[in-house]
Amino acid sequence: MLILKKTNTKTLQLKHAFQMLVSFLCLFFISSTLYAEKSFIKCWKNAEGLTECGNRIPREYYSQRIRYIDDAGITRKVKEKAKTREELDAQLEIDKLLALEEKQKRQSKEYDEVLLKTYLTIDDLLGSLNSKLSIIESRSSILDSTIELKKREFGNLVREAANKERSGQQISSQLATKLDRARTSLRNLQAQISHQEVETQKIKKIFAHDVERFMISKSHRIKHNLSTPSQAKKRHAVRLTCLNQAQCDLHWEKANAFIKEFSTTQTLYTTSKISVTDTPVKYQDIAMSLTILDSTSDTKKMLIFQIRCNQEREGQEFCSSEDISGLLKEFKSVVYQ
Repeated sequence: MLILKKTNTKTLQLKHAFQMLVSFLCLFFISSTLYAEKSFIKCWKNAEGLTECGNRIPREYYSQRIRYIDDAGITRKVKEKAKTREELDAQLEIDKLLALEEKQKRQSKEYDEVLLKTYLTIDDLLGSLNSKLSIIESRSSILDSTIELKKREFGNLVREAANKERSGQQISSQLATKLDRARTSLRNLQAQISHQEVETQKIKKIFAHDVERFMISKSHRIKHNLSTPSQAKKRHAVRLTCLNQAQCDLHWEKANAFIKEFSTTQTLYTTSKISVTDTPVKYQDIAMSLTILDSTSDTKKMLIFQIRCNQEREGQEFCSSEDISGLLKEFKSVVYQ
């Protein structure tokens, strides 16, 4: 027991000595720093905008930009000018905008990743769009048929009521009820048709955004694989580079004209960044996609042109034919001429 007590006492003494040493070093470092700062020459700008230097800073210039210079004339430290309330508020707004922009970029990237995981090709995405639009069109067709039937029924009731009035008879409560119900039913059907039209436009707007985001993201992934002729042929695509905005505009105009002339499917979306025709249905259908991408240089841009064929075996065999290869070469020569 005595040995244990002696050991614990020695440990406590060592621990206390170590803490004292750390405290001493911290005080020494702080004191050295403060002494060094006191020995520095301080320079600031006075009210006239002229630089003044001295061992002590006048109170009225404490908030100004101060340079600390050592004996060798080397600037060792700079204390920036304190910001005014207006400057702090402006900086806060800038920080908020930058944070919002960063958040939007992150959300956009996450959205693109979801699209690329959900759809393998642009035709998968367009197929989803066409499927949703077909469902809405079927519902609209049923509503159109129903509203025509209701209009005829309402017209018959109106004629029946008119005949009774011409013959001097009063419209019965039963007939009046039928008229009210038919009128209400027509209004409800028309409201449903209007709702369907709004939903159709909403779906088209969402898909227009998704198609553009998907094509840009997909093109970024495949552009590096188009550096060799074999890869370009495998993907039925070509990559073109334009050196300035004027050249890009000219290439873009020629490329879109080429698509309209040689694609066998209808153009669905055309924006300043993408152009895409509908999904190929027949085995010898030729669908086309065009994307313009920003390059690493501010002045350069890249055009990715791709031919899409029917995804069945016969369609893919057609896409591997010399006809398609010749069409890719023709596109390149037309755009570059």
